[in-house]
Amino acid sequence: MLFFKPGAIGDLLHTLPALKVLKLKYPAAHVTLVVSPGLESLIQGPPVADRVLVFDKTKINKRFRDFLDFGLRLRGERYDVFIDLQPSLRSWIVRKISGAGQVLVYRKRRQDRALGKRIHAADNFLETLEPLGIAGPVEKIELPVDPRACASVDVFLKEHGLDRTRKLIALNCSVGSARPARNWFPERFAMLADRIIEEMGAGVVFVGGSEDRELVRRVMAGMRESAISAAGELTLAESAALLSRCACLVSSDTGPLHLATAVQTPVIGLFGSTDPGRTGPLGEGNVVFIKNLPCVPCEEKDCPLGTRACMAAISVDEVFEAVQNI
Repeated sequence: MLFFKPGAIGDLLHTLPALKVLKLKYPAAHVTLVVSPGLESLIQGPPVADRVLVFDKTKINKRFRDFLDFGLRLRGERYDVFIDLQPSLRSWIVRKISGAGQVLVYRKRRQDRALGKRIHAADNFLETLEPLGIAGPVEKIELPVDPRACASVDVFLKEHGLDRTRKLIALNCSVGSARPARNWFPERFAMLADRIIEEMGAGVVFVGGSEDRELVRRVMAGMRESAISAAGELTLAESAALLSRCACLVSSDTGPLHLATAVQTPVIGLFGSTDPGRTGPLGEGNVVFIKNLPCVPCEEKDCPLGTRACMAAISVDEVFEAVQNI
C-alpha cells in the first residue's frame, strides 16, 4: 500500500490516525508513506510506516525526468493500493503511472450537513479509507518520539541550565509569513512568558523554525526574565521530543500545535481566522480560545479588516490562567 501525503507538517500529522488504523486493519501489508522533504525524520519505522519516501515537488518541478522517474519507481514496486491524501494534477499523473490496482482519493469536506457540524481534518482524511472497511471517529493523534532525539534534547536543555526537575512551558509565537491573520502579538507572548517564570517558577522555551529566530529574539528582548530559544536549533524529531517534555504549549493554529498534540502534550490553542472544529487539537486536556465575533472564523490568510480583532480579544490574563490550570 502506498500512502501519499506530501504537504505541511500539520496535514501529515492529521493523517496519522488513518495510517495507524490502516496498519491495524491490514497487519501483513507493507505500507510506504510519501512525505515532503524534512518530514521523514518524524516517522520512526514500522509503528507508523514500513518505509518512507520523499516527494520533493520543488525539484520535480524543475526536471520532468525526476518526476517521471519517481512514478516509474512506484510502478516497479507494484502497489496494490494507492491512497492519495494530497490530490493534485501531479498526484493524478503519479497514480496513473504507478499502475496501482486500487486507488483511493481524499475528498475535502468541511461540513457534515446531516449532523450540522464541522468535520475535523483528521476525520476527513480517515473517510478516504471507508472503501477498505475503515471508519472513524478519530479520538487522538499519536506520534512515537525518537529516543535518540530525547537524548539530544536532554543535552540541549542542560546546556541552557535547565534540568528535568524544573517544569517547562513551551511558547510558539509565529505561524510564519504566509498566514499572518493567525498570529497573536509578540508583546503579549513576552508578558505571558514573564508571568510564567515569575509567578509559577517554571522555565519557558520558545519553539519554531529557523525563520522564526528573529521574531523570538524580539520577544525575548521585550522580557524582564530569561527564557530559552529553540527556534531553528532543533530538528523536527528533536522538536517533537522537546514538546513531549513540556507541561503544555501555547500556540496559534500551526505546525508546533499539532506536533505537541501528537506527542500528548496539552495545548492552549489561540484561534481566530481558523476553526478549531476543523484543525483544533484532538484528545483530552487541551484548551482552545476563540472569540464569538461576527467575522470568526474568516479562513483568510490576512485579516480582511486589518485589525486581527479575533486575536486581540484573547488576553494575557486568560491564557496565563489556562497555563496555571494545566
